[in-house]
Amino acid sequence: MKKLLLLGAMCLSLSACDFGEVDQGRCVAFDASANTFTMVQDKNHDQLNPDYTGGVMTYTMPADPAEAGPEPKAGGRVKFDVEKKQVILFVNGELKTVDIEFTDIQNDIAAHNPKLFEDSAMKTPRKFPVIDKDNGTITEYSKRLRKLLTFKVPAEYINLPPETWEAGDEVRIYYKPNAKHQALRFMNITQTNIFKK
Repeated sequence: MKKLLLLGAMCLSLSACDFGEVDQGRCVAFDASANTFTMVQDKNHDQLNPDYTGGVMTYTMPADPAEAGPEPKAGGRVKFDVEKKQVILFVNGELKTVDIEFTDIQNDIAAHNPKLFEDSAMKTPRKFPVIDKDNGTITEYSKRLRKLLTFKVPAEYINLPPETWEAGDEVRIYYKPNAKHQALRFMNITQTNIFKK
């Protein structure tokens, strides 16, 4: 116990004890050539109950490839809020909250549900989003919510690129406060199975 107290006192008195911090959020942009990614920060650090109000931050990927997991897939959809009938999007470098009208909500749709596949053998995944410009509707699947959602959007949003409606990967990084935009470790939560041996 005395050794732990002594170590703690040393860290308080020495600037060399520079502990890092963790950030987590939804990837909304990835530039492979510049080795940078942008995320909307999740203040909760909880991918099942996120709070994407932490702001937008751009980081450089770790210099050591061994400290980086799979490259992130970026997407413009940050979060559906079914109760408020809204979707948060990252469009043209800024967050927008868009009011939508749900025309169909299918619940308890797990990732292996036949409705998410083109064929009865469930070998060809259905491609989302499904954009119906004639009716002004978009159909998307939310893995987090386990919902298949069809909704109407304001006319000015129907012609946005399909990736606007896709959710980017959830990512987590470790960084030092004195170099806040440099990720020292990077984990792609969406694409990493932490239980796999």
